[in-house]
Amino acid sequence: MVERHGTMLDGLAAEMAAASGDAVALAALPLLGQITFRGEPACLPLAAAAFGTGLPAANRFESDGARAALWLGPDEWLLVLPRAELATTVARFDMALAGAHFAAVDTSSGRLGLELSGPQARAVMEKSCHIDLHPRRFGPGHVAQSTVARVPAIVLQRDERPTYWIFVRPSYAPYLARWLIDAMAEFRLAPIAGLAPT
Repeated sequence: MVERHGTMLDGLAAEMAAASGDAVALAALPLLGQITFRGEPACLPLAAAAFGTGLPAANRFESDGARAALWLGPDEWLLVLPRAELATTVARFDMALAGAHFAAVDTSSGRLGLELSGPQARAVMEKSCHIDLHPRRFGPGHVAQSTVARVPAIVLQRDERPTYWIFVRPSYAPYLARWLIDAMAEFRLAPIAGLAPT
């Protein structure tokens, strides 16, 4: 029997679905495994091999689809992976980096994720995010720590659509989801008959 873990966002699933449309969509990410990794430069190639994807440079993330490594600081990355692979991945770090100065800590309970996507997703984000999200400055493969609606968050852009992943502390997640639902409202309004766009 598979054990299901609920989150503080479960009760908002229907509201997020109802608020979503062709212009912009909002959904909770599945529960993901998260490892906060810190290590000295000499051990980084071994760490990347153990994780299965590179450890990127400043303000970048790398992903193979199932796993992603997000740069958080000069010697710190957030490693995101399927929850079922968490224990074996931490064990691989322990084996591959034995004797090195590093830390690989399960921080999965520390954040929940939201996905905001669609042609108007950038416009919604720009309402209350201090990152310059213009495509010349922030595009696919970029990650930054900032605030969204005054909530500390990790924001990354996955693709050109654009699709954003936003990671926040669980206690902030329902507030942020409701804030985004409200910010999306203008893109659900039906056009007024006979009024030409300006």
